[in-house]
This record gives sequence, C-alpha cells and structure tokens, in this order.
Amino acid sequence: MRRTDAEEYCVGSVLNLANKLQVWGDEVTGEVTLKQLFLLLSIAKMPANKRTLQAIADNAGSSRQNIKKMLSQLKEKDYVQVESSFTDARSLQVALTPKAYRYFEATTENSMEAVGKLFAQISDNDLNATIQALEKLQIALGRNA
Repeated sequence: MRRTDAEEYCVGSVLNLANKLQVWGDEVTGEVTLKQLFLLLSIAKMPANKRTLQAIADNAGSSRQNIKKMLSQLKEKDYVQVESSFTDARSLQVALTPKAYRYFEATTENSMEAVGKLFAQISDNDLNATIQALEKLQIALGRNA
C-alpha cells in the first residue's frame, strides 16, 4: 500500500472507529453519553478553582460553544452546576454535583470491565504503539489548529 493510501486509510479508520466507539460507549455509560462521561471525568481531574468554561474547552480540545452545550445538557441531568465566577462575572465556573460523584462510584467497575473486554485482543506492544501514534497525531493536529 502506498503511503498516501495508508494515510487515507488511517484517517477513514479513525473516523469509523470514533463512530463505533460512540455507539458502544453510549450503551456502556447509561444515562450520560460517552462524550459527556469523558467531559465529566476531565472536569473531575481539574483543580476546582480552574474549572472555567474556557479552561474546560481548552482541556477538551473543543470550542466553548460545544462545551457550553454539553454542560447545559449535563446541568439538566443534575451532573454539573454552572455559575458566574466570583472573581470575573464574564467567566463561567463549573462544579460537579454529588450526583456526578455517585455516578462515578456506581459505574466505574462496569466501565472498566467493558473497556477491558474491548481491549482484550490487543497486545501490550500494539497498545503502546497505538498510544504513541495517537499522541503524534494529537501534536500534529495541535500545530495545525
């Protein structure tokens, strides 16, 4: 296979895989979508005083508009609170609710088991090579953004 054909195949495969992962993940995650779960987990890993809309968007590699829409959906489900920042009224501060933490506790074991099954046929070497390739793609996309 020529390099350009291989590159095109990789891009197509990643897009196809993203769609399949979304469907699979939405079945695993229950009340929230896979994308919403990753957003919640990303927020949980951020220091509480740094959970602004802009910081979350930057961390997620997404636009403020997309993150604001997702946060609105999560707010409706009572997973997050979104309020004006005390220090800057133009900035929105995000906090996880007790329901979000209960969700993490209730679903962590099942989620880890599902991910384990998904990757069961992938060797450690293949997994590490995939991680390295994905990291290089992330860097390349970051430079071109």
